[in-house]
Amino acid sequence: MSLIYEPRGKAREYSPLALNLYTGCKHACRYCYAPSIMRQKLHVWAKNMKIRGGDEKSLLNSLDREAARMAGDKRDILLSFMTDPYCTPEAAATTRKALTILEAHKLRVQVLTKAPSRAKADFDIIARNGWKMATTLGFYSKAKAKQWEPYADSPLVRINAMKEAASQDIFTWVSAEPIIFPEEGLKAIKALAGYIDLIKIGKLNHNKALESRVDWGKFLGDAEALLHGTYTRWYVKKDLEKHRNTDKLDGQLTFEELEKFGSV
Repeated sequence: MSLIYEPRGKAREYSPLALNLYTGCKHACRYCYAPSIMRQKLHVWAKNMKIRGGDEKSLLNSLDREAARMAGDKRDILLSFMTDPYCTPEAAATTRKALTILEAHKLRVQVLTKAPSRAKADFDIIARNGWKMATTLGFYSKAKAKQWEPYADSPLVRINAMKEAASQDIFTWVSAEPIIFPEEGLKAIKALAGYIDLIKIGKLNHNKALESRVDWGKFLGDAEALLHGTYTRWYVKKDLEKHRNTDKLDGQLTFEELEKFGSV
């Protein structure tokens, strides 16, 4: 099975290609969909993080062979969907080695992590290649984030890391998702205004009870009121777009525009 693959469904709104170096994730986010896909309980998923291929040498050798076959491909490769490339110091070290392989074969990368405090060590390689740096941010309150994302960086740490990336001329984007408390998501969006090149806004999925408590049309309207005039461009994920009850504003990318934008 290939390490680099084309994501399908909702994941396709993030990136045309993706790469997962590990299974399992120490962040243990309560809303994570990955354990259910792998038919595991969250605590098992979080506890049993494993490198793909059995060991780092095998993983990196396989990645080098795949990357060589793809050399020069202009599509972005996202690290990662099924885990976080920086969720432990060991994962961060492996990620650094993987990035140097992708760099050697002139491939394009975008990093998505809830631990940008560790990713900062790789800003040099990200910057010199014109790659993209991203984080997920659905909370502003440290206490609420800790409740739902117990071992990830706090919102403030993520915000400051993204500002630092922007100061190094790194292309930055944020996934404002999942939204559990609309007011939290709006505060997060506001906090990053002026620093982020692109923001993707979603909702909450895989939890019908919590989803039903939110007026998603109102949230979308409120979010775009904040975005308009402070962000150059944004993308509304399809699941949230279904709830639109206001007119679209200049700056919102279509999926087709996002696809093109994500590959430059």
